[in-house]
Amino acid sequence: MRRPAAEAAGWGAALALALIAVAVVASTSSWLLYRDGDSVVVALMADSLRRGDPQDWALSPVLFLPETAVYTVLSFLGLGTTGTLTLNAVVNLLAVYGGLRLVAGRFRPGARPVRGSVLAFAAFVALTLLEGPSGMPGFHLALLTATTTYYSATVVGTLVIVGLLRRMLDGAPAVRGIPGVVIVAAVSTLTNPLFVVWCVLPVVGVFGILLLGRRIAPRLAFVTVLAVAGSAAAGYLVRAPFAANIVAAGGNYLRPDRAGAAVGHLAEVSGATVSRWNGVLWTAALLALLAACVVVGLRAWRRHDAVTIAVCAVAVTGPAASTALVVIAGTDADRYLQPWAFLPILVLAVRPPVLSLPRAVSAVVAGALAVGGVVAVPLAIAAAGRGDADLACVTRWVEQSGRTGAGQFWTVRAPKLTLADPSQLIQVDNTLRPYDWLINRAEGRGPVTFLLQDAASVPFVLPAGAVAADRVECGRYTILDFGSRVLPLGEPRS
Repeated sequence: MRRPAAEAAGWGAALALALIAVAVVASTSSWLLYRDGDSVVVALMADSLRRGDPQDWALSPVLFLPETAVYTVLSFLGLGTTGTLTLNAVVNLLAVYGGLRLVAGRFRPGARPVRGSVLAFAAFVALTLLEGPSGMPGFHLALLTATTTYYSATVVGTLVIVGLLRRMLDGAPAVRGIPGVVIVAAVSTLTNPLFVVWCVLPVVGVFGILLLGRRIAPRLAFVTVLAVAGSAAAGYLVRAPFAANIVAAGGNYLRPDRAGAAVGHLAEVSGATVSRWNGVLWTAALLALLAACVVVGLRAWRRHDAVTIAVCAVAVTGPAASTALVVIAGTDADRYLQPWAFLPILVLAVRPPVLSLPRAVSAVVAGALAVGGVVAVPLAIAAAGRGDADLACVTRWVEQSGRTGAGQFWTVRAPKLTLADPSQLIQVDNTLRPYDWLINRAEGRGPVTFLLQDAASVPFVLPAGAVAADRVECGRYTILDFGSRVLPLGEPRS
């Protein structure tokens, strides 16, 4: 009876921590969670599917399949867009805890897997809170997991793979673990090839080292590597039917000629992170966790403890592989570095520190978590229900006009999400060419008679002879209304 009670207590603590984290994120990073140009794509896709619209999405290499499925199911609860995004954030974080619980292993003499899982998840939540508002300079890696767009499914998929492999190294029959590994690796690669760098390459490398160091049997190493690498390859091949939807050119993502610029960007963001007190704590915590992975892993190597070696080695090589990708790709996309936030914490799950707290202290901690979780609920609801007068002004004007307008990516995305008919706003670049990026190309494109702009908009290049437009101010948004005059659109681009 103690095990079900311990599991229930662990999930209860995780729920309280998730609610606290989401309440803070929704309050301090509402733009990222609800209105960011990238963050709303899953909501746009789910709404389009629910309306039964024709589907022809122009996507990046990420297909958002699990994310869209989860959001769609949650949307049927009738919480509205911001309410569903808020609930989705809680679900994402609970899924992270589930992955950590899998990594922590089964109950056995001397082990405290639930305690390790909760400690690891608490560390992840602490990193999220230390990252501060999304607009603050520095890294925001744990924070991104609360969104529906920034690779939450890939984070959870990586944790599940590590957990399943840990169970197999711990003696679980391969016939029980391999099917799960195959399914998760295939689906994760299908929806996001970044999974190969975050998980597949580190796992293959670590199991190769374990084999060469005679820490695992050759048969287990061969089966594991074949299952992970083979299913990832199969998942990548299954992407073929989506080729017409993936509009990003490979050259956009592999720019080794810009490796120097990528290193410079990493140095700049690292400097911005440690320039604030919470960033110093965040950096110190990550480095301490990474050092613990190395120390615990080396000690496990001497004890021939393959389970701990494997988990700690993946926790070190995953962040290293993601950093190498950023440099080789010559990119400034910090989101590729997310393994730094969710892999080093695995050392707490697999080898939690020995804590002997008096019952009174444990009761106080449990009570504080319960109170925090209860208080967080109305705070999250209030943040989700906080109105956006500027966005409401745009939505009202566009719907009352009955006409079609256009705007640039970072400006037009949130208004499209709030419209009953999203095709009333066409996504264009500043030269009025339709910009087919994370958008449904099957939407109708009526004659454009007004433009929407804000501080994120690049000045529009209007056709020669275009007359001055009437300006309608909606707070941070400005509508340039050309009345009955139609603005010609150029050829679509992606």
